[in-house]
Amino acid sequence: MKRMSTAQEYYTLMIDKNGLMPAMYKAEAGAGLVAAAFLELLVNDIISVENKKITVMDKLPENMEYLGTLYTYLQEKTRTMEKMVMEFYSGRRNRELVEGIGETLCEEGAAVEKKGGVFGPKRLFIPSKDYKEALVEELRTAVREDELTPREVALIYLLEEAKCLKQYFSKYESDQLKEKLKEIKKDPMNRRLAQMIDYVGDITDIITVLLVTTMN
Repeated sequence: MKRMSTAQEYYTLMIDKNGLMPAMYKAEAGAGLVAAAFLELLVNDIISVENKKITVMDKLPENMEYLGTLYTYLQEKTRTMEKMVMEFYSGRRNRELVEGIGETLCEEGAAVEKKGGVFGPKRLFIPSKDYKEALVEELRTAVREDELTPREVALIYLLEEAKCLKQYFSKYESDQLKEKLKEIKKDPMNRRLAQMIDYVGDITDIITVLLVTTMN
């Protein structure tokens, strides 16, 4: 199967069969999408991070234009990670990010667009069942055979933090993954990947604090 980018694959596995984010963990799932897009920009050296402040370092390539909403926002001025998450985990900006990613998946035949939504018609991008199942099987195989790539580790960690992983992996596989993540973070050769995982953890912490504050 043709593999997509981290943000595209995260969206495929996070979104449900109706093209909606999981109702119980919508904020976490939305923050995960921001994190996936952020990591893509970071890994491709389009942005840099220092003291949790984000700076744009390069132009956005044509093949990554689906991240244009986030890129343009970051290009306007130096932003903190907290500010980025607060303004992108839900609402208009999140919807624009979803649409950018969803449109590219449709172009690749990995999703279809429909209209729906409880509060009036909106664009929904529903991943192809065959594509989603093939992607899950590739990840499961990589876990079983201990052949996870750094990008797959990042994707799985994103799904775990967004509460979207359990539906795809057994308890045994999940336990294997947790051990794998611990090993990766300890290995000096995986310094950049460990840093990426820490960034995802930071984003998760931000959204957790936001949700607790909102509830109180």
